[in-house]
Amino acid sequence: MPFEKLFEPCNIGKCNLINRVIMAPMGNINMADPIGRPTEKMISYFRERAKGGTGLLITGLVPVSFGIDPTVSEDNDTTYFPRIDGTSRTRLSGWRDLTAAVRPYGSKIFIQLSAGLGRVGSPEPALKGKIMRSSSFNRNFYVPQVPHFPLSDRKIRKIVKSFGQCAVNAKVSGFDGVQIHGHEGYLMDQLTSDPWNRRKIGRYRNKFQFGIDVVKEIKKRCGDDFPIIYRIDLTQALEESYGKEIFKKQFRGKERRIEEGLEFCKVLYEAGVDAFDVDKGCYDNWFWPHPPAYFDDAIYAEELAGRLRSYFRKENIGAKVIAVGKLGKPEVAEKVLDSGWADYVMLGRPLLADPYWTRKVKEGRAKEIVHCIGDQEGCIESFKMGGHSCCTVNPYMGFEDCKKLTRTDIVKRIAVIGAGPAGCEAAMTAHKRGHDVTLFEKTDHIGGQLYLAGKMKIKHDIRRYLENLQYQLDLLIEDGLKVEFNKAVIPGDVSEQFDVVLCCTGLETSIPDIEGLESIRHEEIREFLKNDMSIPDDVKNILVVGGGILGCEVGYSLAYEKGLNVSVVGKNKDLIPKTVMANRSQMLWMMMGKGSPSGKKDDVLKETIRAYNATEVIRFSGNKAYLAVNKGRKDPYTPWKALIPENVKNPFEKDLNPGNVEEVELNVDLVLFATSGKSKNSLYYQLLKEYPSKEIYSIGDSSKPGNLWKAITDANEVARNI
Repeated sequence: MPFEKLFEPCNIGKCNLINRVIMAPMGNINMADPIGRPTEKMISYFRERAKGGTGLLITGLVPVSFGIDPTVSEDNDTTYFPRIDGTSRTRLSGWRDLTAAVRPYGSKIFIQLSAGLGRVGSPEPALKGKIMRSSSFNRNFYVPQVPHFPLSDRKIRKIVKSFGQCAVNAKVSGFDGVQIHGHEGYLMDQLTSDPWNRRKIGRYRNKFQFGIDVVKEIKKRCGDDFPIIYRIDLTQALEESYGKEIFKKQFRGKERRIEEGLEFCKVLYEAGVDAFDVDKGCYDNWFWPHPPAYFDDAIYAEELAGRLRSYFRKENIGAKVIAVGKLGKPEVAEKVLDSGWADYVMLGRPLLADPYWTRKVKEGRAKEIVHCIGDQEGCIESFKMGGHSCCTVNPYMGFEDCKKLTRTDIVKRIAVIGAGPAGCEAAMTAHKRGHDVTLFEKTDHIGGQLYLAGKMKIKHDIRRYLENLQYQLDLLIEDGLKVEFNKAVIPGDVSEQFDVVLCCTGLETSIPDIEGLESIRHEEIREFLKNDMSIPDDVKNILVVGGGILGCEVGYSLAYEKGLNVSVVGKNKDLIPKTVMANRSQMLWMMMGKGSPSGKKDDVLKETIRAYNATEVIRFSGNKAYLAVNKGRKDPYTPWKALIPENVKNPFEKDLNPGNVEEVELNVDLVLFATSGKSKNSLYYQLLKEYPSKEIYSIGDSSKPGNLWKAITDANEVARNI
């Protein structure tokens, strides 16, 4: 059998596992009721991954510090986190239902317990008069003007006791073990590492002590046979990320180095830890612990898990090592195990995108895997905006309790116009339900704007996803789904023979009217991608107008792939304002010449891309572009800072004075316009007018420009209910 290593049974402590695939903890935000009891939403979510064959499931973080860390609670003592603290039998009933749901399928399940958020929690409690807490005097990550005061030793010992109580609650609820949430700059990491623990007196001035105390407390309450995994960033990698100057100025020149991380793992093992999963980074370089699409596969498996495993062998330490970080391709996961870098592989987002990843690999159906595209719009941005985790490419994720694919009672003839991601999702879903579906596409390929994005080297995850999408479509074509390429649909094509028409016709773009534009070479950026980013030999200086994600991705790609001098102009006060934190910060990190898709210094840009936020192009003349640059604008390159959601008011944020501008002149050989498009919906409205009695829908960008998550979710919603 291929991938034999992945399917070898193994154990963590006394817990025996059927394979070496572990589901990473991913926040089950808003999957519990207001008192923290898991709902059917969370239960169905884990049941589906157990049915998919994953050896070990780990819940999202469950804080133990309610009443101590104000950032884990909301008004009236409600919470968006699950809870298992105290002795509430009401809460335990939900956890018992959860463990009972996954047990029959052979999966084991651990609970992830967290000390809390501390400085990386929402600043809102402070704005309501509560005192924020951390390991020492620290500033809030989102709003630095909000201070966090040190926890007392008494409060820290109370958190330690709560870890023990929560762990024994988990044990009696049917959990097979505990994972301790000790990484990424959350409160436990704040208490156990240099950047945030500057305590001079008391028990917890020893940075290792809190971790040791927590492990011993859990073992004391639950017994030595109840296994513990410790999740740790072996290093925060702040100096590696930003260089010595920023490291010293922004982070006081402090971080956990790998050597110290190895030493910490040793003392944690001696305290009772059975296994470690290791990553790198923290909130201030969130692209490391949450690797976006731009990173290569297995971005640090050898560097971190491999080094820790070698260290354990040298020190004769029996703890198991779990590798994480972009291991979603089966061949990559197998290589990590074959190379001896780890005992287990941990998959997070790949198991959101496809809960049956493990079973498909085992059954030789790896080509059927729906691959994560790393956009993080559903799995992270959704709960940041007040929802729960979901998935761009899997519209059932997070809705396993309520979204069902059922056969139709009445077969309808359905036309789907446009084979972008929304059109493909609509066509495949409707066909699986038993409808008679024809998918029309005006080009000779599927993918829409994703196909264009795949022209860039950094979009390798998109290319992999489209390969799978084509494979899935081909299987359904063999089953009777009809697809017509090179077909531009007019109303008469769908007038009589179809009962339902789904318009997935996407965007139409335009170039703004700017003085002197005719005097300079220019192109709309999507047309530029259609032409394979072809650049005339005499072009050296590129101006990208549009500071959103597409403009910055193309601008970076031209500098990275072709060595061109690139400037990016955005009218908003921040570059890439509507993109998830990890993806945004990594793109800024790469554009500023501090990092690369490989993570290697040799691959960083030799010249920083010139970026102008809060700026507008006012005119062109010959090979010159003239910009109106707001003199009060922020530094565009601060990837260690996050943007807060629009619905959270930052009282310290000052508005820019629109009249406080200076004119800047740039030499430009080619201008690329990455400005927003508008819905291409003329066909939809024409059909509504000519055939008012038909079922006609507009889906995705043709309805309202948005992200890919919205397009696929909308398509699935309509197709499931026709």
